[in-house]
Amino acid sequence: PRAFLQPRSSGFSVMLAAATVAASALVCSPGLTPMAVQVRAPAPVVMAAETSRRDLLSTVAAAGAAALAPAAAFADGAASKNTREKVFIQQGSRVWRLQSADAATILSEKNAFKIFAEGAYAGLKEKKPLSKELNALGDKAVKAAKAGDSSGAQAAVKEFVALAKITKEQDTVKGGSFNPKQRRNAGDPPTEAIEGQMGTEVGALYGNMKLK
Repeated sequence: PRAFLQPRSSGFSVMLAAATVAASALVCSPGLTPMAVQVRAPAPVVMAAETSRRDLLSTVAAAGAAALAPAAAFADGAASKNTREKVFIQQGSRVWRLQSADAATILSEKNAFKIFAEGAYAGLKEKKPLSKELNALGDKAVKAAKAGDSSGAQAAVKEFVALAKITKEQDTVKGGSFNPKQRRNAGDPPTEAIEGQMGTEVGALYGNMKLK
């Protein structure tokens, strides 16, 4: 048994020694780069390149957005005559209906005051004082409504209506272009044109699926 095991043990030692020598040769050879260096050395360079590329793209994107911002504001009509008219009619009608409403109803519609005060005069510098006064009256109405003071809230609403020169409820006028119940984008094209095109199916424009 000793004679049988000895050769195997010697052979294993020889193989182990050979493997060790080969590994040392690979690591120490001047013509070769160790595996650890091959994997890790490029990493900082790649990361730096990626970081620089991200910074460059972010800078270009920011500059492009800044350049296009005025055009975008103009394109969506943020302060156009048409959007001011839309706000005046829709939000003004909401406020108009609150003149005789109870405190709870006025409180539920509180955002109409602010939307009207800032949107109906958007882009008009000369109307800023008026907008400020309307905001104050809206806050007054909401404050009274929160306190459960219906008469006080109604009085503030009436002051708001008088100052803004809201003369009637306009969003439900037949043929109007800003009825919030219409099943389309309010304001364009005119309701009269759409009703004419729909003919006997005009009821669908207002959500009535029982077409005539």
